[in-house]
Amino acid sequence: MACCNPSQGDPEGRARSKELEEQIKQERKDVNRKVKLLLLGTGDSGKSTFLKQMKIINKNGFTKSETDRYKRILRDNALRSIQVLCEQAEKKEFKIPKKLQDAVQAVMNATELEPELVPMIQKLWKSTVIQEVWHVRNTFQIHGSADYYIKQVQRFVEESFEPTNEDILRARMRTSGIIETKFEEGGLEFTIVDVGGQRTERRKWLHCFDNVTSVIYLAALDEYDMKLEEDNGTNRMTESIKLFSEVTSSQWFKQTSVILFLNKDDLFREKLPRSPLNKLFPEYTDGDNYESALKFIESKYKENFGSADVLYTWVTCAIDTQNVERVFFSIRDTVFRRSLQSFM
Repeated sequence: MACCNPSQGDPEGRARSKELEEQIKQERKDVNRKVKLLLLGTGDSGKSTFLKQMKIINKNGFTKSETDRYKRILRDNALRSIQVLCEQAEKKEFKIPKKLQDAVQAVMNATELEPELVPMIQKLWKSTVIQEVWHVRNTFQIHGSADYYIKQVQRFVEESFEPTNEDILRARMRTSGIIETKFEEGGLEFTIVDVGGQRTERRKWLHCFDNVTSVIYLAALDEYDMKLEEDNGTNRMTESIKLFSEVTSSQWFKQTSVILFLNKDDLFREKLPRSPLNKLFPEYTDGDNYESALKFIESKYKENFGSADVLYTWVTCAIDTQNVERVFFSIRDTVFRRSLQSFM
């Protein structure tokens, strides 16, 4: 006996069936328009800087309340940077000249960046002893933009000071918890999720793993000779490669594309001639050749790529808006093509 579709002889049934098909098709379209990008990586790899760039590129920058908050952060960054350098000068037993001791004392006693501190900070920064400490900054914890903060200290203390985009991109504030940024671009609805990269923050990552379109993993190229902030016995790049392997081997991401940002390319270029890469990787033998060193580090991450769907790699400088914009639009186009394929 032949089997038939009950709606074949029923105009109303056919109409309902067609309506349901169109509804399902529209829902699939809506789902494929939603893009969730998860920013992962170890602490200080540049995740928050990338998220700030997304605000500049896709959300017309920062609100008044945000720029006011960054004023305080930048002033604190500048003061804390010179304090760390003074602390390390004493800790490492660099001889501080008598003529600088009053300035050191004033800076170390300060709790806020005040105008009267500016000449003392500038004097300290120009001194031979502080420059010698700065030269060995990979041996202690200090932000890579510390020199920028100190050089801008006169501008930071002015009452009329309004942070520029570059100021805000360089401002350092540790990420705690989960931060989401949403915007529309190229017909897609983006949600970018940033979570803290320190070990204590990683237990929160699991809450963000649902419905992820792509993982953006940031790895700082310049960290090959640096130790973790939370563990002074562990090399930062070693930790980053290990975490990359764990993330890309996760069952959550078997159908998820992974985008690897080899970040802080500017700092890497500057550091390589004065700090050999074979300190961490004895098997590397090409000295300070930038292209060779870059390919070597990239190969270490690729060797440790797990079972995720596919890997894309970009070399980035997160404080360079044009660089990040080009990379983001390429990512957008890739996500859009994959979205179309899944719809078809």
